[in-house]
Amino acid sequence: MIIGLIGLGQMGRGMAGRLLSSGYALRVWNRSPEIAASFQAQGAVVVGQPDDLVNCDVVITMLADDAAVEAVWIESGLLQKLSASATHLNMASVSLHLGQRLAALHGIAGTQYVSAPVFGRPEAAATGQLDIVAAGPDSAIASCTPLFEVLGRRWFNAGTQAHCANIVKIARNFLLGAIIESLGEAFALVQKSGVDPETFLDILTNTSMNCPAYKNYGRFILDKPAQATFPLKLGLKDVELALRAGQDTAVPLPLAALLREQHQEAIAHGYADREWASLGNYIA
Repeated sequence: MIIGLIGLGQMGRGMAGRLLSSGYALRVWNRSPEIAASFQAQGAVVVGQPDDLVNCDVVITMLADDAAVEAVWIESGLLQKLSASATHLNMASVSLHLGQRLAALHGIAGTQYVSAPVFGRPEAAATGQLDIVAAGPDSAIASCTPLFEVLGRRWFNAGTQAHCANIVKIARNFLLGAIIESLGEAFALVQKSGVDPETFLDILTNTSMNCPAYKNYGRFILDKPAQATFPLKLGLKDVELALRAGQDTAVPLPLAALLREQHQEAIAHGYADREWASLGNYIA
């Protein structure tokens, strides 16, 4: 199986390394060619343009946002050039609207399309520990299953409509934003009443909030990592995706509106490139 990979940001680099170490023939393209060239020594074939990937068995997209995905796949005409036997595996986080549009355009072109956004950070991508939510036609899902098993510790089938995977990712990240917001408020409340925040986090995560989200994001708030693996400005992007999906589906999301306001205020105070959990520090 020949795999194409478009996008070598932090997540894409981890995925590329994982695929190569698992023995896959990999072709890569990235806007910054020097990043792509670094994988050549590991056995990847670096291509000059996305069009050079159209005959791969599966072409993975791991791009930053809607604009990047639209530019590479739609505006360039790449989608219409894809081999009928190939599958476009979009693992980027995109809006509900773009997820629906991509599925429709692939349907018109007669090409296979799977949406499979991931949960996890770059180290999880590099070690095959991502959680993957996939949706698309059964035949297309089947062609991508070996890749899910290499890249993820578990994958979930959200159905035959590709956009269902996108809305799951959007809703889940909206909940993470709400957890960070509530942790920040709770930390402020206990700290200003004289409780040691370490003690509070220990109590919190060993009673009713004993789950990875509270443990991990609570720890990020307390430790304040110097290097962000998921910056707050991307958290704002996810909140915006939730609000847009709410508009598209006539679902009011008043908490998401509050989260957008809090994110915007934190960014205005210099938090844009800090870890997403730093929203909790800003609030506290």
